[in-house]
Amino acid sequence: MTDPNLFGPIEYLVVEFPDGKIDPEGFEQVLALVDSRTIRILDLEFVVKYADGHATVFDADELNIDSFDVTAFAGASSHLLDTGDLATIAGDISVGSIAAVLVYEELALLPAIESWTRQGGRIIAEGHLDLDEFAEALTSTAPQQENQE
Repeated sequence: MTDPNLFGPIEYLVVEFPDGKIDPEGFEQVLALVDSRTIRILDLEFVVKYADGHATVFDADELNIDSFDVTAFAGASSHLLDTGDLATIAGDISVGSIAAVLVYEELALLPAIESWTRQGGRIIAEGHLDLDEFAEALTSTAPQQENQE
């Protein structure tokens, strides 16, 4: 039985769609991950940056995009973005772009987490590794190859 007070690792992803051109294939993949119970969407919001530089947050069902059926994501917005998040995202995307902000729970580890906590274990930290920092750590810890002549 799933404990409603336990969560798997929670991650976020921000994807910029230049000129507001959203390719629906990635969102179809997200739905497949939800259907297979690999992830659970906690929040999905869209940030639109206008020509004057200001940005606005929209729920999926508020967008009207020809090539993208947003009805599957209606109600997925939890409004987790605050003004600081919006400012950061707006600063990172180009004018005329739309950014999708997806906050999701990874469900694959949830059975292990439930087992550990049921046996008295306690999750004391969770985190996200930046890919660049991870690559640098791998490089700095890789065994040095000796020159063989």
